[in-house]
Amino acid sequence: METVTLKLDRRQIQLLKAHAAARGCSQAAVVRELIEDHFGRKPRLSLHDQASDLCGCVGGPKDLSTRKLKGYGRD
Repeated sequence: METVTLKLDRRQIQLLKAHAAARGCSQAAVVRELIEDHFGRKPRLSLHDQASDLCGCVGGPKDLSTRKLKGYGRD
């Protein structure tokens, strides 16, 4: 393992100490777990990536601003 030095304000130190004491583990273990939880997980997919199988399944003009609507505007 490597050593990393952090500068934390008093409130952050108090939170870290309280959390470590409540869990019964070291402050370093808490920091390692937080880093793993935050950076170690898969990135969330964008809405486009989640719905990419639906792209192109609806007919119509590609640019909806070109569609003429009857009864709206000055038609």
